[in-house]
Amino acid sequence: MKFILNKLVELADQELDDERVLREDLLLLQVQYEEGDIDDDEYVEREAALMVRLREVKARRGAQDEQVPLDELPVEANVEARRRIVVETPFDE
Repeated sequence: MKFILNKLVELADQELDDERVLREDLLLLQVQYEEGDIDDDEYVEREAALMVRLREVKARRGAQDEQVPLDELPVEANVEARRRIVVETPFDE
């Protein structure tokens, strides 16, 4: 179980670090907005969140290029930091 969860975390980190995925999400968001699937407020909120994530990815890449120590990165930009995952199941113990 631990192996599977570690693989899931690894895949999630890779996706979070993929600038291409974020750009695709921005494009999809734009299409949803233009087609009227989402309103102005939701568009602005979701776009802002995606832009924050895009800046975090660029900060991590810049830090890697400049060899900035990971402890000097903002917490959200440090993908090497240990994370705790809590999995809740609907099953009784």
